[in-house]
Formats: sequence, structure tokens, C-alpha cells
Amino acid sequence: MLSRQLEPELMDDPQEAIVYDEMDHSEVNRRFVDDLLAGGEIGYDILDLGTGTARIPIELCQRVSNCRVLASDGALSMLDVARYNISVNSMDYRIQLHLADAKSLPIDDASFDTIISNSLIHHVPEPEMVIAQIARLIRPDGRIFVRDLYRPDSQAEIDELVTRVAGHEPADAQAMFRNSLHAALTLDEIRAMVTDRGYSADDVQMTSDRHWTWQSRTNPPAA
Repeated sequence: MLSRQLEPELMDDPQEAIVYDEMDHSEVNRRFVDDLLAGGEIGYDILDLGTGTARIPIELCQRVSNCRVLASDGALSMLDVARYNISVNSMDYRIQLHLADAKSLPIDDASFDTIISNSLIHHVPEPEMVIAQIARLIRPDGRIFVRDLYRPDSQAEIDELVTRVAGHEPADAQAMFRNSLHAALTLDEIRAMVTDRGYSADDVQMTSDRHWTWQSRTNPPAA
């Protein structure tokens, strides 16, 4: 099994942020929102951790009229691009940008109906600290929907994924994806972190050939 190889925690280079935003994430983002909404009500107050250039909050707000999103990221360069994307899509009044470290958020406990995150966990050297923040900030009847990359068992599997998924992208984008796969968690690793916070290991499942998803309700509805 491949060991985890960390990549820089923050993508805070302006050119790197532009390259990331220009990669075609549209299908992945649509599926993320599809799967989130298929799981039930999301409430009004949403936190998006590691929002990047805010493509997912924009997609969500275009499809759900009665929610607002705090779009948080630790990289100012990402949020600069996000600000432009939000303005172009006329979402300034529904999406608020928030510069902060996801491992230590200056936000009151139990502040959100739903917490979402896509592809943040693999950037963080201590992902268990982000899991702890999510558990602290979600409301008692809230929803958690976190998705990230899965670290394959072998270099050959990584090479195949990069070719198949990002083979049409520029070389720097392919390198970015390859590094992310090396930095990602295995299913067992993320399940251990989730169970440490009192959630079920079964709440984390593989949901594509390269993604795991953690879905929990902090107070599941009665049967």
C-alpha cells in the first residue's frame, strides 16, 4: 500500500488558483450537489469548508433558493477567484466568503444546518482536526456531507486514474491531480477519524472510482 505523501496545505499561489479554476470540475460539482440534495433537506445555513473558487456554493444556490452559504477557505488567492465567480453569477447576496484555517475556525458551536466539503481533507496534514471542527459546528439536527479523493493502493492505479480522468488537461493540472491522489486518505483512515468523533464507520462509503463520501445526520429523523 502506498504511504500518504503530503502536498502543500494551501493553494495560495495566484497562478495555481487560476489553473485550478480553469480545470473542468463541472461534472464533479454537479454530482456533488445532486448527491447532497438527494439525501434530504439541507436547511438554511450552510458551511462549505475548503470552498476553493466557490464553484459548488454557486451550483447549490442556483438550484436551491432558500439557503445561504458561508464559503470558507484558507487561501486568499482562491477566494480572490471565488469573489469574481460569485459576482459574475450574481450570488453576492447569498454567498459570503470567509478566510480561515479549517482546523481552527473562529465560529460559534452549532452554527450550521449543513456542512459540506469537497476535496479539502487531502490537503490537510492533520485531517482529524477538520473532522473535529465539523462535529463542533454542526447543529444537533444537521447534515454532514464531505467528499474527497481516495488514495489508491499502487502507483499503477494512480497513473491509470490520472490518464483516464485528467489526460485531456494541461500537464500542470495532471500533476496537481497526481499529487492529490498521493495525499488522499484511504477508506480505513477516514473511517477511523469519523468513528473517533462518535459517527458510524458505515457513514463513509466509496461513491466513485476515486472518491469517498462521509454522510451523517447528527440527529437522524425517527423511522
